[in-house]
Amino acid sequence: MENTSQFEKGEHWYCVRSKPKKERMASGALASLHGLEIFCPQIRFQRKTVRGPVWFQEAMFPGYLFARFDLFEMKRVVAYAPGVLNIPTFDGKFIPIPDAVIKALQVDLDAESVADAIAPLEVGEETTILEGSMRGLKVKVIKLMPAQERVAVLMELMGTLVEAEFPSGALEHRTKHPMATEK
Repeated sequence: MENTSQFEKGEHWYCVRSKPKKERMASGALASLHGLEIFCPQIRFQRKTVRGPVWFQEAMFPGYLFARFDLFEMKRVVAYAPGVLNIPTFDGKFIPIPDAVIKALQVDLDAESVADAIAPLEVGEETTILEGSMRGLKVKVIKLMPAQERVAVLMELMGTLVEAEFPSGALEHRTKHPMATEK
């Protein structure tokens, strides 16, 4: 028989450890099979590949997700759900995560719990052209045209400053999140 003094009764948020790269599978199983409230934040970012920039989406906390449940009643169900490795303990105790912590994490996410790791370009920012015959050329942003998804830049060609327009995706963007750095 388990020692029930290890955890609080009632519904609380808990960290759940998933199998490697199985955060979405575990989230789906816990939500659909058991009706639990799940929070599995994702991060979306662009990475340079041989095909050019490609969008990727991965777990913000690789190998972990958050689930709201009554540990006293649902511990076994959660621990043995598809894609789940275990419910981590700290000093032998299950520690609930305060609602305020989950709410703070949700602030910068969209409705699907996804955060973009790419920061928008800003006027005055220096960046690099990623595509075409001018690939690698350093330029300075002078005007943003979000409706056309284009950016006007100032670049130096043969000792002369020239203004040109490029698609926003053809220019390097800063990353907002440390996990989105080049691999």
